[in-house]
Amino acid sequence: MTTTTPPSAGSAHPWLVPLGLPADTEESPAAAPAEPVVPPVPAAPASPVAPAGPGAPAESGVPSESGVRRRYIEDILRLHSRLGFGGLAGRLHRTDSYVYRAAHGQGVITTAAPTEAIPERYLLGLAGFRLSEYLRAGYASEDIVFDNSLFCEPVQGIHRSDVHVITTDQETGRILGYVSLAHSEDNAPRPLDAPDRRLFPCEQAHNLRLLSLLQPSDGMTTHSVREVKRFVQAHSLTDRTMRLRVMLGLLAGISGILCQERHTTRMLIGDVEKHVALRHLVLLGLDVHLLDGTTPRLGLKELMHPMYVTREKVYPFLAHLPSPEETVRRSAVVQRAAAAEAPFRAVRDLLSELSGSVQHIEVAA
Repeated sequence: MTTTTPPSAGSAHPWLVPLGLPADTEESPAAAPAEPVVPPVPAAPASPVAPAGPGAPAESGVPSESGVRRRYIEDILRLHSRLGFGGLAGRLHRTDSYVYRAAHGQGVITTAAPTEAIPERYLLGLAGFRLSEYLRAGYASEDIVFDNSLFCEPVQGIHRSDVHVITTDQETGRILGYVSLAHSEDNAPRPLDAPDRRLFPCEQAHNLRLLSLLQPSDGMTTHSVREVKRFVQAHSLTDRTMRLRVMLGLLAGISGILCQERHTTRMLIGDVEKHVALRHLVLLGLDVHLLDGTTPRLGLKELMHPMYVTREKVYPFLAHLPSPEETVRRSAVVQRAAAAEAPFRAVRDLLSELSGSVQHIEVAA
């Protein structure tokens, strides 16, 4: 994927401006919290020794297997809670590798870049943040993490052209929120109705060729579609005002990316709960087609299979993007909301100015 250098300040996209971040030079002292490194895999202790015979007491001081598993998971969560990503923005700035970057005030920075532009240590850190937050939410399998000695989501499953939107604390560099726009796994663009095209993850989970349900626009291919994935905020972020500000920062990142990729991205897909991520799509002003009648599931050997057990009813969706000009107009509205001093009022204004809608479509079971 060829990354796009955002316009300079005063251009048609005034929200894409330099952040004034300090250069991440070789002489710069290391900042706290620690920057991501390729961490050693936390050792999964051997299973406890079995008692000598039926009814014999367990050996004193040997933890149970469930205790060992719990300690391993806690080590993973503790590892990622200490990482900071303050140097990532500077690295992307030096190489012109970002597709969006903005400081919306109140100490919050949002940056977006494709996988191929992110150094390995930061990519592992991002994959670790995704895993740790899904573990805390009960969406990832602790058993699979423990049995496979995982410390992050397997990066092999992250496409080189996926775009990662990261909102961080400007002072500490810690991640406050994250979402990705996942690229098709087709090496070459394929028609949406091609029987041999690769299915997006949400299509696999819902056992549904989602992109075949609507009449596609002329020329639309699998490379015209992005799946919205892993929309998550840090568990440690408990202040309602800051959580809302981070959510607006992530939405601003998404809308800014769509402006940069307006000639290629023409549809967003994914799956949502009605009372959570669906509201985010409406705030973007999108006309969302929500599908009823699916029963999503993943195999028990899949790392994320609990997310279709733990969550309430989850609906697949499609949302066509408007014209490039309208996409730019809507993005400017979202950028203003993200920079507003009063985020609750900004959300109300956003809802009144951008008229997103939801249309339900029943699909055969």
